[in-house]
Amino acid sequence: MTEASPTSPPIARAVTPPAPMVKSLPLLLLVVCAVQFLDAMDIASMGPALPLVQADLGMTTSALQWVVSAYALGFGGFLLLGGRLADLYNRKKLLIGWLAVFVVASVLGGIADNGVVLVVARLLKGVSAGITAPAAMAILLDAFRDEQSRNRALGTFLAVASAGYSLGLILGGLMAGVSWRLVLFAPAVAGLLVALLAASVVPSQQEKGKSGSLDILGAVTVTAGAVALVYGLSRAASDGWGDAQTIGSLIAAAVLFPLFALVESRHPAPLVPLAVFRKGQLTRALVAMLFFGAYVSFQFVLTLYYQEQLHWSPLEAGLAFLLGGVLTAGTARYGAALVTKYGAWPVATGGLVLLSIGYLGWVLLMGQVDPLVTLFAQQLLGGLGFAAVYPALNIAAVGTAAPDEQGLVSGLFNAGAQIGNGVVIALTATVFSLSTGGIAPYRAGLWTVTAITLAVTVVALAGAARHRQKAAA
Repeated sequence: MTEASPTSPPIARAVTPPAPMVKSLPLLLLVVCAVQFLDAMDIASMGPALPLVQADLGMTTSALQWVVSAYALGFGGFLLLGGRLADLYNRKKLLIGWLAVFVVASVLGGIADNGVVLVVARLLKGVSAGITAPAAMAILLDAFRDEQSRNRALGTFLAVASAGYSLGLILGGLMAGVSWRLVLFAPAVAGLLVALLAASVVPSQQEKGKSGSLDILGAVTVTAGAVALVYGLSRAASDGWGDAQTIGSLIAAAVLFPLFALVESRHPAPLVPLAVFRKGQLTRALVAMLFFGAYVSFQFVLTLYYQEQLHWSPLEAGLAFLLGGVLTAGTARYGAALVTKYGAWPVATGGLVLLSIGYLGWVLLMGQVDPLVTLFAQQLLGGLGFAAVYPALNIAAVGTAAPDEQGLVSGLFNAGAQIGNGVVIALTATVFSLSTGGIAPYRAGLWTVTAITLAVTVVALAGAARHRQKAAA
């Protein structure tokens, strides 16, 4: 199910160390799930609070979007470095230390009296998420070694992550109804509690990195490249593809990534061993994560549609995604169980088909039937579809990772999600802005989302066909 391509040369692996001694696996799972929930929720939770932030801090519209984009910039830019740090250094110290940064940054944002301080705080929160997310995943993978228990734990972990993404809009709307500052203070309290619990239940780990063992030049080039790419895509979504900073950032990324590959090919202990990309499962999963960008873009377009065309309140627009969020959170662990039984790619394909049907129904029926009818149908299909696809792709990506690659592969997977998110949102925003009149922009945006999801479904079908060939061999 999760074997590397038979044509791939072997990848050197360290001898697998014994599983760590854990005081309580349920509590450990609670800690890593809580970390993932906080990281995922912060992506969406500030959205409903933006009008209040703008009124309170006097931010311009162009500056306001960086309250959201700064988090994505830090998160997406530091995931690869965070993943490698989790492989080289003590994961417990890494997790607790960066949770502390998360708490301090949340408080800083909560007391901000101007937009610059708030954006800096959000950037720091994103960087901390870029470190803690792969560290949490690596801790989970190290504690749960056999396939059945690992997939079950991953199912719970990914269900919580899905809930964080899906419910972030709703929780953000509820907290913003009290005060936009609560959207920052509440995660600070939660982060502190999680850090204290992590200190008690996460096992200590011997550091594998030695002085000078971290590939500094590789870390600088890949982090700078990822930051430039995410920044350029964020600028494209807000200022257009012809914007000078957009073009400059994307050119910088186009130079830095090949430079990073050159550095890695010559370094004796590379930050990202290039051989890891020869694993067909991982590479295919990274491409397929464009589905996540389509999923977020779908929410983006419909949130605008609900508020601008149907005149719903921000809270009502957020609650429109409640059914899908609840279904995803409640069924994602069953998606992981299906992977154990049927394989990752068949399950991912089935989920993508459900998502595609839901998107296609919306775009064809928009403006012709009661939106509550299409909303209910899409949330039903989308919630179940996401619950199947997200765990399946994650398991496909990490299934071939050796213990000393777990943080790296987790970082790659999450970086793929964030970069794919940026690519699809920028593309959707561009198509949206080029269409005028009535519901035409919303329909054009949804067609973009649908087309991308259908293309990813073809990628998953190729993976499913390969799975069948291996099963028959």
